[in-house]
Amino acid sequence: MRISKTVAKVFGYCRANAWPLFVTAWFPCFLTTLCLAALALILFADPGQVPGWLLSRGFDSRTWLSAIVATPFSAMVLAFVLDRMANAPERGRVVVRRGVERVRRFAVPGMRFELSPRILLAALLLAVIQLVCGFAVAGEHRLLVAALLATRDLPLTPEDVAPWVSAMGVFNLLAGAFVLVWTYLFVGDFLWTGSFDPIGCWRALDGNHLRFLAIMFIVFATVAILKCGLALAVGLILIPADAASPSFLTLMLMHFGLAWPFDVLHLVLSAATVGTILGAFRPPGMASIRPAAAQ
Repeated sequence: MRISKTVAKVFGYCRANAWPLFVTAWFPCFLTTLCLAALALILFADPGQVPGWLLSRGFDSRTWLSAIVATPFSAMVLAFVLDRMANAPERGRVVVRRGVERVRRFAVPGMRFELSPRILLAALLLAVIQLVCGFAVAGEHRLLVAALLATRDLPLTPEDVAPWVSAMGVFNLLAGAFVLVWTYLFVGDFLWTGSFDPIGCWRALDGNHLRFLAIMFIVFATVAILKCGLALAVGLILIPADAASPSFLTLMLMHFGLAWPFDVLHLVLSAATVGTILGAFRPPGMASIRPAAAQ
């Protein structure tokens, strides 16, 4: 597997099928944004009223409920894109083997929504991983604070805390991306084959693990650069330097409004990458070909 050719194939597939993939993914991502915005509005419009047991620094928004709310819709997008790659005979297709049971269309044209048992199980896997990682980050932050309190004189100054927080942020960013890469692959393989077999999936990529990581990191970095660039441009245009601090509602609308298109891009590119890798390395015998998909 060559990194440059695989990345070009993924972006080529997404470019050739941009509109069908957007139609496939926009509605679940919109529901993610809507639910997370409603959750933030309910919990954080009046922070003093939020029960402490709902809060955690390891999540965005800073409540572990966000992981549970978002994962069913992320699983839908992964399932829909993999289904399209496996079954749709169209220009730009890169996977020629059927491996995903067809998912049904929502009754409204242009919208896809399904909570089948397979998607719910995939959502459960995503939620468990995100909860574990989020609580690990929160625990890491508490350990850092405890260590600084034990080794530094009180009160702590920003100069004492800033280097450690920055280093921890970089580490968590890289570690989180690493975990997310393999989570998408294993969950995608579950949707692809119908069985959760991370060991078999790992063995199928024998000799290409680092290449797969590099490919996914390139995809993640592309989305992150585009998102940061747009966020900076919007911030400079809509929030002048001499303006008053924006309200909570304004900041929330900007945050989630900017998140939606990049959630679509991130999930579609990630699913297309996983589908390309699985189509190349998973043996045909591992595909779960259902009668509905074979017709």
